[in-house]
Amino acid sequence: MDQYQQLVESALKTVDEIFPWDLEEEIKVASGLILLDIREAHEFEMMHIRNSLHIPRGVLEGACVWNYDDTVPELAKARDQNIVIICRSGNRSALAAQTMKQMGFKNVRSLKMGIKGWNDNDIEMINDKQDIIDIDEADKWLNKAVSKEKLNPKGLI
Repeated sequence: MDQYQQLVESALKTVDEIFPWDLEEEIKVASGLILLDIREAHEFEMMHIRNSLHIPRGVLEGACVWNYDDTVPELAKARDQNIVIICRSGNRSALAAQTMKQMGFKNVRSLKMGIKGWNDNDIEMINDKQDIIDIDEADKWLNKAVSKEKLNPKGLI
């Protein structure tokens, strides 16, 4: 297991996860639920869960507290709210949930399997123009292979 996966596994010991189909049901009945998408802007613009709040992972900590340029009031005042964090596969969201718990957020969970799992279960997503995303097209992008130059050359850690 690589270091990244070790970090994720460690975070998951302290972070609760929710399956996509359970979140779909919760969205229908839960008031005050915050869907926090932490992916990069281009990922979010391409496809996201309707009514998600977009805060990229790189500015999350500053967005969670008051008195910073990155402060997002809706999030900074939500320490006791029900928050589900969303990323592509559930790894970044687990790490973000762990961080938010360390920052005093009481009810944060990670979307298990992320947007990939959401799409695999044929649950609706939209793009930045509010158009519904074709599930098959989303699947092609979400499951593309890692490019050759990003694969580990033999002998390197």
